[in-house]
Amino acid sequence: METGVTNPSQLLLRWDGSVVQWGSVYEAEDGSQVWSYGSREIRRHNMLSEVVRFLNSRFKNVDNINYTRRYLSATLIPSIVVESNLKVAENWYNLQNAPSEEVALRIQYLDSIDTQPVIIESGDAVWEEVVTNFFPQASRISQQASLLKAAVASSKKISKLAVYVDAGSKGADIVSAKAGVPFYVGAISSDLTDSMLYNIVNAMHRDGFKPGDVSVHLMGERAEELSESMKRFFEEVEIIGGEDYSWFGLKIISE
Repeated sequence: METGVTNPSQLLLRWDGSVVQWGSVYEAEDGSQVWSYGSREIRRHNMLSEVVRFLNSRFKNVDNINYTRRYLSATLIPSIVVESNLKVAENWYNLQNAPSEEVALRIQYLDSIDTQPVIIESGDAVWEEVVTNFFPQASRISQQASLLKAAVASSKKISKLAVYVDAGSKGADIVSAKAGVPFYVGAISSDLTDSMLYNIVNAMHRDGFKPGDVSVHLMGERAEELSESMKRFFEEVEIIGGEDYSWFGLKIISE
């Protein structure tokens, strides 16, 4: 799907291993932001480069470009543990994720959060290379970091554990925070809605929370379906993003 926006001020790109998504925004005459979205399923290897090349021709005059990758395995640790030591970061990541093969790790310091945590996540070298080949000005944004910032902000306003889930057709990114303190970041590479649900329930029990202690915020293509499952366990479940709820996980990396 492609849109007719002619002068966008920002372009957002996202890849989940199967589908490329993009979003663009421009300012209307009344000062409001108008968003447009598109997506393309990748059925063969070289299509990924072809799609990004097409987007380059469509948005070649846009300077503000962010890109991200969904469903990356990740670890959340205090910044004092890492202290700019990549080897320590690798050891923590391997301990918590037990990868079957060596992966390129990306470290992001979340200085905007009071506790200044660090997210260590696996990379996607192919996706990053394709994007930067056509958009050298693009900035890589962590999907989990963006969600975590939103969860932390929300958790400061409520007395409950704020859980944010971006539920797509091939998996979900999940984060949580309580009273402004990050609790968890993770991802599920599965199209089973119940897998997403049980992951959240298990994390909740592990941290000593009861269903009434949790506020769940959903977005993504499968948010409505997951909402029905979540309501079997939790009292507070909402789908966020308004009419753009299925794209809100993409939209949130612009903030």
